[in-house]
Amino acid sequence: MSELQARGYIVTNSINFLRDNVPKEEWKQITAAWSPELQQLVVGNVKPADWYPVSQVTEINRAIVSSLGKGQDEPARQALFKCGKFIAGEATNTFLKLFLKLLTPSLLIKKLPDVFKRDFSQGRLVAESKGQTLTCTCYDLPGYEHIIVTASGFIATAMENMGKTIENIKVNNWSLQTPCIDGASFDLIWRD
Repeated sequence: MSELQARGYIVTNSINFLRDNVPKEEWKQITAAWSPELQQLVVGNVKPADWYPVSQVTEINRAIVSSLGKGQDEPARQALFKCGKFIAGEATNTFLKLFLKLLTPSLLIKKLPDVFKRDFSQGRLVAESKGQTLTCTCYDLPGYEHIIVTASGFIATAMENMGKTIENIKVNNWSLQTPCIDGASFDLIWRD
């Protein structure tokens, strides 16, 4: 497995998020422009725990940026954040629900690098906290565009499922012109 891979549930839920948020005719145009491999996944049976090339998730993220984000930084950031929340919301209906019931924010922060390793074949997530601020930084994820934004939505949902209120999220070292800089990060501030 040389190319970076992601778990199938990320692929499926990214597809479902986009499909559910664009008009039917636009959805047809979007999927017609996708690679044959991604088109097969749209109509095929994606297994949630199997590995899939992250290039396919990047194709979906690019479609989210252009269709829902209108090719502009702030609307694209909001759409990708919502996609991350959607992915986490679907995951909390399954395996993540039990996991979150056992966690506190400090334990989640400690376990985030392990969760990341479970979901991606390569790369690294560093999670650090100071008070009620969580900083997550991604490294070694070549070609995985916009992961830092979708990850911020995913982790915000996890914190909300623990009963925390998200005060603010700031994404650092990300823009549409620089969608996968090594060391991109986000700061999430929560309160009890």
